[in-house]
Amino acid sequence: MTIIEQADEELVKLVLSGDRERFSVLVDRYKRGITNFIGAAVRGPSDVSDLTQETFMRAYAHLGTFNPSLGRFSTWIYHIARNVVRTYLGKSLRRPQTQELGEERTIENAVRDQSADADPTGGVLRAEAESEVRAALAELPERTRTVLALRYYDNLEYQTIAETMGLSLGNVKTLIHRGKLALAKKMREREEQAVEALPAKRAAIPGVPHALFVV
Repeated sequence: MTIIEQADEELVKLVLSGDRERFSVLVDRYKRGITNFIGAAVRGPSDVSDLTQETFMRAYAHLGTFNPSLGRFSTWIYHIARNVVRTYLGKSLRRPQTQELGEERTIENAVRDQSADADPTGGVLRAEAESEVRAALAELPERTRTVLALRYYDNLEYQTIAETMGLSLGNVKTLIHRGKLALAKKMREREEQAVEALPAKRAAIPGVPHALFVV
């Protein structure tokens, strides 16, 4: 069995036994998911990068506390990332903003849900800028934002999300369903605010014909 094929728990044992280089395999395995997870709540690539690094630094420093009999390594490290984000947002004293990632606003369209129990109906939201999805997502309650990020940005199964969040499977499904509806409402509110702001923008640009502003 190659290093890449080794289970997380085996890699942890090797790291704790002195083979510290094996931790880089765990970093490579989870870096993208942790980055996306943090990016759902934190503004700016530099902050996301710093918090991702902090997550892995904490994981390495406290690796001896990981107990495979209590849950999987993925659950454990996402708990650490969640605490890192909570600490950061608590210190920032501001509502978290978001970074731009793509062209589609809809969660299902912006980040394709490849998990086995994906919602076949989709289309709960309408498509537009992904940055707007991130901004609206950041306005949702933390638990709702977290389950949506785990589901649609990290493609985690419902059961894995439940283990990561310490929730029942039913609660996770309910949070995702309600969260999608809440996100759609936020997007509509942002659209309405943008439309209302058009007259002010029109007046602020002298010499530009009103006909160029099409609502």
